[in-house]
Amino acid sequence: MNIKELIEQLSTMDPEMQVMMQKDAEGTGYSPLSGCEPSRIYDAKWIAQGPDMDQEEWEEILKMPHACVLFPVN
Repeated sequence: MNIKELIEQLSTMDPEMQVMMQKDAEGTGYSPLSGCEPSRIYDAKWIAQGPDMDQEEWEEILKMPHACVLFPVN
């Protein structure tokens, strides 16, 4: 889902409703939404390499799309 699709879905709802995040696919837990921020999603192998990345690897990261990250209270 992208931001446009999220806005379209949210625009059909009461703007005073609380925003909750489901903690897992099974729906066994919920948390109030604490906030959101633009972020870059990294592949786990790049995180492990950390500052030892070469220029080519960094350039690949810079090409990756940004994401809006929604984070729960707990």
